[in-house]
Order: sequence, then structure tokens, then C-alpha cells
Amino acid sequence: MFQDVDVFGHHEQALFDALDTASREGLATAEGRAAFADGMTALDRLVDDRETRLYTPLAADPLTRDYVTRLDGQIHGLSSRIDILRLHIELGLMADNDTDTNLDTSLHRLVRQLRARFRREATLLPVYAGWLDRTADRLAAAG
Repeated sequence: MFQDVDVFGHHEQALFDALDTASREGLATAEGRAAFADGMTALDRLVDDRETRLYTPLAADPLTRDYVTRLDGQIHGLSSRIDILRLHIELGLMADNDTDTNLDTSLHRLVRQLRARFRREATLLPVYAGWLDRTADRLAAAG
């Protein structure tokens, strides 16, 4: 079950690889736009996986609930900024604004905010590992 953590790293790497490509190519190019779309798909998948595999079980456990709640409160501001930057870029791309350098600047800011968020969320991984060990021990004792 601890293999789930590897999935997070894979999705994070796919996300940042795509956003690095988008940044390198520029959002004014078809390649940059496609890479940005791939990155947002990877971000959605990563957020869903973390919600399902990390946050939900840890928030349901009385021993980890307070920690998860506190971390979620710290990340909330970052998540809001990430959503705003993403929306700004997506709307700019829909408007077909090829010459807007603000989109590339927003992409750079988005990458920085995402890296900060994932650094903070990385503190959940040891908590999750401990939760998995406790859960496995509890199942072994019951079985």
C-alpha cells in the first residue's frame, strides 16, 4: 500500500515536466499551450489522488486529524493563489492572446506556488507512512 506515495512523485514529476516545457516554449506557441494543458491534467490527477489517498484517510483518523486540518489551513492560501493564476492563464489562452507576456509571467508564478504547496504537503508523507504502519498492525492483530 505504501506504493501510493510513489504515484504522487510520478504525478508531480509529470506536472513539473509539462510546466517546464510550457515555460520553455512559451504559452504563445502551440507546444507551450499543449504542455500547459498536459500540466493541468497532471495537476488535477495529483490533487485527486492526494485527496483520496492522503487527506481523506488521515482526516478520518483521530490521531492525525488535527495535523491534517492545520496543514490544510496553511495550504488554503496557496491553493487560492494557484487557482487564480491557473484561471488567469486559461482565460488568457481562451482569448487567444498570443502576445500577452503576462501569461508567461503568471505561468512562472504558478510553478513557484505549486512547488511551495508540494513542499508543504511533503510533510504529510511521513505521517501517512506512520498511518499505514498503524493500520497494517491493527489489521494484523485483528486477523
